[in-house]
Amino acid sequence: MRLSDDRPVYIRFVCFKTIEGQRHALGIFQACDDAQDSHYAEGWALALLNETYDWFCRHLKKPDRLYHGDRWHPGNPGLSWFKPEAVEHIRRMYDLKTALEACGVHIEVLTTRDVGQVLYEDAHQVCAVPSRHTFG
Repeated sequence: MRLSDDRPVYIRFVCFKTIEGQRHALGIFQACDDAQDSHYAEGWALALLNETYDWFCRHLKKPDRLYHGDRWHPGNPGLSWFKPEAVEHIRRMYDLKTALEACGVHIEVLTTRDVGQVLYEDAHQVCAVPSRHTFG
């Protein structure tokens, strides 16, 4: 029996969108476009959304490897997770969550100790293909 687990806890912010009757995961940054078109969007929420999105454009690298495989058989896409030491990034993701939810876009916060097979990593994030235990 293992009483403690000293592996880091990674965090991911996602929303789900129904497309043709099926629920699909949508990245939180992709959800920003939906929020801009929302009839529920208030001025303060759109301002916070734009300010926070711009901050991420300047302070978060875009992973250069998102797929496991090659260009002919890309395989499954990787999922991006924040490292626990990315405190400012995570704080600003909660700001983005607040703004998106005020625009009618629900955001879920997921955590895991097992991100799976890492495809990309920098100081703030990892992009990994989930293992079967990632969400278990």
